[in-house]
Amino acid sequence: MIIHDPLRVGVMSEMTPGGQASTPKLYLFTQESCVNCPAAKAVVHEAFDGTDINIQTVDLQNLDGDLEFRLLENQIFIASTPAILIEYGGRLKMLHSGDVPTVEEIQKEVRDFA
Repeated sequence: MIIHDPLRVGVMSEMTPGGQASTPKLYLFTQESCVNCPAAKAVVHEAFDGTDINIQTVDLQNLDGDLEFRLLENQIFIASTPAILIEYGGRLKMLHSGDVPTVEEIQKEVRDFA
């Protein structure tokens, strides 16, 4: 049995039988008028730089149509920014919306979800 710790450096990403990547991806949704977005971005990068977790910053005003469809498909609605979502194994989950987590909080939430 292989135990995958997504916060370890250098762990090879494997694909599941369904073709889903086994490495979590974080989406950080921001917008220009968001006063908490720079702090959230700093927390996310401090928590996950140097790990296998892929971080994608998304401007809410320029949301890609495919990503917008996936959010609607999963009944995820972003009402405030910053918003932090995780994608893992084809599942999407909102971790935070409108607040800035601590480094420890976001790391624990990613471990628990992955």
